[in-house]
Amino acid sequence: MTNTAESASLKTTRPSVYLDQWVWVRLASAAIGEPREPSDPHVLAAVRQASQAGVVFPLSATHYHETARITHPRQRTDLARTMASISHCRSLCSGRILLRHQFLEAMHLSFGRPAFKPTPPQPLGIGVGWAFAGKRLLPQLRGPSGPVDPASMPGMSAVLHKAAQFTEYQLLAGPQDADLPDLRRRGYRPEEVHKVNQNRLGWETFFADLLAGDPVSRAELRVRVQAREIIHEHYELLRDLFAEYRLDLLRATGADPARPKASRRRMVAFADRIPSVRIAVDVKVELFRNAARTWNLNTVHDIDAVSLAVPYCHVVVPDREIADLMDRSKAGPRNGTHVLRGLRDLPDVLADLTTRARTSSGGPGSDGWVRDDEEFCMDLADLAALAAAQVSGQDCS
Repeated sequence: MTNTAESASLKTTRPSVYLDQWVWVRLASAAIGEPREPSDPHVLAAVRQASQAGVVFPLSATHYHETARITHPRQRTDLARTMASISHCRSLCSGRILLRHQFLEAMHLSFGRPAFKPTPPQPLGIGVGWAFAGKRLLPQLRGPSGPVDPASMPGMSAVLHKAAQFTEYQLLAGPQDADLPDLRRRGYRPEEVHKVNQNRLGWETFFADLLAGDPVSRAELRVRVQAREIIHEHYELLRDLFAEYRLDLLRATGADPARPKASRRRMVAFADRIPSVRIAVDVKVELFRNAARTWNLNTVHDIDAVSLAVPYCHVVVPDREIADLMDRSKAGPRNGTHVLRGLRDLPDVLADLTTRARTSSGGPGSDGWVRDDEEFCMDLADLAALAAAQVSGQDCS
């Protein structure tokens, strides 16, 4: 089983706090002077101070999905400005990349392949490209004849640096209504993502309906949910990794057709060594045990978010219900993660993380993305002014 010492190796180098979407909405409301709770401005101030000190508040693919689902452009913009000003659009790596390493680690421990302990990927990066594909998107300077080397134009590197920040903010905020016709001509199809999510939701509601007519024990339910999680969410990854390392699942688990349940314990142990899978399974088991629970897309997204955030972040603030469900399985202590049920205790937790961030080797500007005392660029006018100043300076020289 995964223990706290093993999972500690997955944590981000800098202290990190994962905030569920509802927290960002609360902070955004406080930022525009409309706090939902009297204490929210105090929480917002503590979060901003921690961010400036070097505590990371990473976004994930789930944040991009849920922000894109907001139909009102102004609400989406207000939310994106708050998220970008605090997170600086730093993000957790693509789930597929992080899960690939987790699967390899579990294979190494369970089956001896790969023969050596796999090197973990960098969990923290920059922007939407990192969140969805593990690759940072970089702006490119182009002229009439093609790409231009910024080094050949004094001051242009600074413009591209700010342009990259502005681009990440814009990708988080999403398109304005007036931009949609042109984007659709270029292949923009957000409804395709919705179809995939509906398929995943349908998979869970179908099983909930089955259980309503044929309930099973908690132990049996967990085994079934675990198998479903691997098959529906991670089958291609498991298949490809077993092919890459020339492993046969039945042979590796000692399956015996004459004794169908003989390999069950070994398969359960293997899946439980995959931290994100174990978190998702444990939460889903509790949800399926509640026959009155209605599944929706928010639940699916919440499970996606916490199953990735808890192994890699030091503090996670999820939906209260999800926090309660994780508490039953001890997911926080097992992964060395502080899981909060609300915002009341967040400032105190951030005070400790802020001290750690200030004394850590990597300061807030150590990655060169947002330097000390630098404002994250979220306004086109500011970017245009900087570009104009650089051009003017070149003309004068």
